[in-house]
Amino acid sequence: MNKQMLKRVVAFLLMAAVMVGLVFFRSENNYDKHYFRAKLARGQEVHCQIDLGKEGELKYLLQPNIYTLYLRLLPEDKQAQLRCEGEGLQMLLSRSSKKGLWKKLAPDEMIKQYKGQMSVSAELYFSLEQLQKYHVQQGKIKFYDAHGLYGTVVIDVINSRVKRD
Repeated sequence: MNKQMLKRVVAFLLMAAVMVGLVFFRSENNYDKHYFRAKLARGQEVHCQIDLGKEGELKYLLQPNIYTLYLRLLPEDKQAQLRCEGEGLQMLLSRSSKKGLWKKLAPDEMIKQYKGQMSVSAELYFSLEQLQKYHVQQGKIKFYDAHGLYGTVVIDVINSRVKRD
């Protein structure tokens, strides 16, 4: 076997190893965030369940106490000017953006609708003690308009890697 052929075989094996590594890395990061889409009507409560046990091993070992939730809400009232506040969970609420630093959403800041849809991102923080329980925590993101409470997203966080309480 000549040198040229040997180089090609080594390059092919190296590329195959990189591809397998990238597939593994992607599958490990599959559940490090949660996308939730729902219709929101006045006075309605929508439930969202997040399972931290589905996180990949890499995320679970390196950063198990931070989780990202991307909300896409379709308000029944297309003209509704809504603002939101978190309750019951330690969280950072922001307008949706996957890249860059998140700007914290002020409690009085109105969320703009785009094509009848509102996007809100929440970075959820948990203590290591909470992660040792099946029912990690429950919280709410409440949406308000000029008339008061418009709707609520109830967030139930569980960890399926831990046996039920």
